[in-house]
Amino acid sequence: MSTPRARKMAKYAPIRQDKSDDSDLEPTSPSANGERRDGAQTTTYLWANARVLGIIVLYCAIGSSLSVLNKVAVTMIPAPNFILFCQFAATTLLLLAAHGLKLVTVEPLTKEIALAFLPLTLSFFALLLAGMEVMQRAPLETFIAVKSLTPVVFSLNEYLFLGRALPTPKSALALVGIVVGAVFYVNLDIFSTATAYAFCALFIVAAVSEGLIAKHTIDKIPLNNWSRSFNINVLSIPLAVVLFALSGESTALMDTTLTSKALGVLTATCFMGLGMSFSTMWIRETLSATSVSVVATCNKFISELVNWMIWDKHTTIEGTYAILAIMTCGIFYEQAPLRVPGQGYSRDTICPCLPRSWFGAKRGPMDTAPLLGS
Repeated sequence: MSTPRARKMAKYAPIRQDKSDDSDLEPTSPSANGERRDGAQTTTYLWANARVLGIIVLYCAIGSSLSVLNKVAVTMIPAPNFILFCQFAATTLLLLAAHGLKLVTVEPLTKEIALAFLPLTLSFFALLLAGMEVMQRAPLETFIAVKSLTPVVFSLNEYLFLGRALPTPKSALALVGIVVGAVFYVNLDIFSTATAYAFCALFIVAAVSEGLIAKHTIDKIPLNNWSRSFNINVLSIPLAVVLFALSGESTALMDTTLTSKALGVLTATCFMGLGMSFSTMWIRETLSATSVSVVATCNKFISELVNWMIWDKHTTIEGTYAILAIMTCGIFYEQAPLRVPGQGYSRDTICPCLPRSWFGAKRGPMDTAPLLGS
């Protein structure tokens, strides 16, 4: 295990520039004649792609199930902050127990790590709370439609701030299809209130912030995924407690009869929340922010299917067609490459539509500015 001094030094180390932030999706280095060598490198390449596929499948299975379970839980227990508190506390305790049994390694939460994870924690909590509030006030399809818009905003932010190129024509057409489908859904939505759509706006802002901050935090803080999940959950507990006390949810919770079915669903969300915390950190370590957003959108096919099978709390049939169109368009999105291979954020690539002098960067063919935080 690394010493506190080593971790502190590693925190300020610059992001490596010899690979992009999607290294698992990129082929291994070709040979001098441009062809891939056989043997170990080919095996490594195939394993890397199989690993990425496995991560995506795991993330989709857990994410789609948790969306439906959260919708059922917040319907039976109208206290979003209480549900989130239970999920955060359960994940924290389960990780501590697994660490005590030496099944996993959870590094201590130091003051330096807590401060570094604070922006990610705030955006993470805002994202989950906004999603729970939307599901409490609107059909699950409304949540899916709003979540489907996040790749559009992500692609713009990655172009402006993370050094990626603009989407290809096919990807741009897919994003346009997502927006058109979302507009049609909103026009067909007769169940959601203005308050629900206000939380939808908060969800989009929080999703983009969380995605971009998470990518930077994961790259800059050298921790394993169990430690990352532990940190973000334990730091979210005070937020859930404070908002639970201020929002008046205690009254609603006391007026709610907690049946065995409701408690069973709540318990299931806690265990699935642990899996979601780990798989989210894992997939963000593997894919770009926009790619994660697209995967998260497309995995809602399963959520929509289960939602129609278990009850009648869903949108109209026309709204369902719009949701299916949105998710289908998301399948055809392909992430844009980095404008400068191997380099993400830098003053030379941020906001390319503005003069470089505004950011203190000098002009030059290979003049690379320092990375963020280096």
